[in-house]
Amino acid sequence: MLQSMATAHRPQSAPHKLAHYLLFGVIENALDLARRYQEVAGFRGYVRSRMALITPISALLVATSVGCGAATVLFLGGTRPMLVLLAILLAPFVLIGSFFVQMYVFGAWLENRALAQALHHRPRRSGPFAARLRKVGIDMGTLPPVPWALAALFLFLPLAMLTEVLPKVGFSLIALLLVAPFVYARLDR
Repeated sequence: MLQSMATAHRPQSAPHKLAHYLLFGVIENALDLARRYQEVAGFRGYVRSRMALITPISALLVATSVGCGAATVLFLGGTRPMLVLLAILLAPFVLIGSFFVQMYVFGAWLENRALAQALHHRPRRSGPFAARLRKVGIDMGTLPPVPWALAALFLFLPLAMLTEVLPKVGFSLIALLLVAPFVYARLDR
């Protein structure tokens, strides 16, 4: 018993702390975001009033996640049985992880837009690109926090694998993912 108590109070290694921060910090932030959606009427009302815009983007995020999961199997699943088994075991984690990352970033962006609307405040970005966007009626608002390590692992890497095995599908999904926020911002006035 003393042995287990001693190991419970042992300092954590740097890689363990980093992994905890990268994964559990993002999960805690996502749970806080979901809690704010439930508790803040303005955020919930903003999302509900824009379901016609949010639904197609959510479908795109689901399609991207399915593509990422399938890319894992197609890319890793060669003729070697162990790689096929590994790919099949990894595919659900990639599918769920990519969907989580995308929904977290999209949800945080929607929250920023809801807050800006509630406060009647639109932060102005500077620079020539932001000025051109404003001229055509696109206000991107405050950019959301992005869990870059998780995005690289569960989204960027699988999308790269998808473009390797199915270039038309991969590049089409990437193009749609890049254009979708601009279309949403243009239609959300």
